[in-house]
Amino acid sequence: MLFGSQRGDLNWAQDEAKKLFHQNGTKPKVLSSQNFSTFIAELRYAAKLIGEEKEIILFATLQWIVIATAYVMWTAILDWIPDNLWEEARRSNENNEDGSFTLINLVLLGWSFFVIVVATYPISLLNAAITTAHYLRSSGQSSTISKCITLAFSNLAQLWIFTVIDAWITVMAILDRLPKKRGRNKRTAADEVAYYAWKIGTIGMLPALVAGNNFVEAAKNSILLLREQPARSIGIRMGYSLLCWIIGIGAFFMTMLYLTASNAHDIETDRVYHFYLTAAFPIVIAIGIIAVLLRPFFLIMVASLYTDVLPQDGRSAEVRVGNKANTLNIFFFLALFTLCTMYFLGDQLGLRDWIEALASKDLANNLR
Repeated sequence: MLFGSQRGDLNWAQDEAKKLFHQNGTKPKVLSSQNFSTFIAELRYAAKLIGEEKEIILFATLQWIVIATAYVMWTAILDWIPDNLWEEARRSNENNEDGSFTLINLVLLGWSFFVIVVATYPISLLNAAITTAHYLRSSGQSSTISKCITLAFSNLAQLWIFTVIDAWITVMAILDRLPKKRGRNKRTAADEVAYYAWKIGTIGMLPALVAGNNFVEAAKNSILLLREQPARSIGIRMGYSLLCWIIGIGAFFMTMLYLTASNAHDIETDRVYHFYLTAAFPIVIAIGIIAVLLRPFFLIMVASLYTDVLPQDGRSAEVRVGNKANTLNIFFFLALFTLCTMYFLGDQLGLRDWIEALASKDLANNLR
C-alpha cells in the first residue's frame, strides 16, 4: 500500500488516542463549550505572534491560493467525464440501484489523489514555515520569510507524506458527510470517533516533524502531548473543528444559494462540471476564511503546546537543508508540470477521448 509504513505509524497514534478516550471515559465532542473555551484561551499567544510576524499571514494566504487553484484544477476531470455517465449514475441513485462505474471511479480517484499529492507539497512547506516562526521566536531568534522557508525544507519529505495522508483522510470525511439522497448517508458515530481520534492522535505530528523527528518518534511525541495535556490537546483540536464546522455549514448554504442565483442547474451540457466550477466562488471564500483567519492560529497553538511539553534546545531553529531538498523540488516540479500539462492540454493529449471510452465501457457494463 502507498505510504504503508508511515500510515502504520500513524494508525498506532490513532489507536492510542482511542484507548485514551476509552480509559478516560471521554469522547471528542465538536459541540463542547469546554473545548471551545480552551481554544479561545490559547488565542492570546497565537494572536500576539501573528501580529508581530506578518510573514505568517503571507504563508497562510499562499496556502489559500494553492488550495483554491487545486480545487479548480480538480474540476477538469468532471469536464472530461461525459454527461451520459453522470445521468446514468443519477438514475441508478434515484432507483436505489448499485450502479457499477468501476473504470471511471478509478480514474476519478486517481486524478483526485494526484491533485492532492501535488497541492500538499506547497501546503506542507507553508505549514512548516508557520510552525518554524514559533520555533525561531521561542529560541530567541528573529523570524523572517527566508529563515522560515529554509527551515521548513529540513524535513519536508516526511512532512509531505504526512500532509498527503492527512489531506486524503480529511477530504474523504468531508465527502462522506455531505447530504445523500433518500437518507443513504452511512456515516456513523463510530466513524466520527475514529476520524477525531486520528486528528487528535496526530495533533503533534507537524511540529514534531518540523523539529526533525522521524515518523515513529513524531507519532510517539504526538501521543505524549495527549497524555500530558489531554484537556489542552483535545480543546485546541475540537475548538478548531467547531469553527471549521460553522464555516463549512455556512459555506454549504451559501453555495446552494449562489448556485440557485447563478442558474447553474439550467445548464444543458457539462452540467456537473459547470455546477462544481460555479460553486468554486463560495467554496474558495470559505477556504480563505479557514486558511487565512483560522488555521494559522491553530498551527501556532499546536506548536506552542508541543514546545511546552517537549522543550526544544535550539536545534529545531538550526538550518538543516541538504541535497534531499533539491531532489524533492525536482520531483515536485516534474509532478506539477505533468499536472498542468494534463489540465491545459487534456483534449490535445487525448485524455477526454480516453475517459469517454472508459465511460462507454462502464455504461455498457451497468446496463447489462
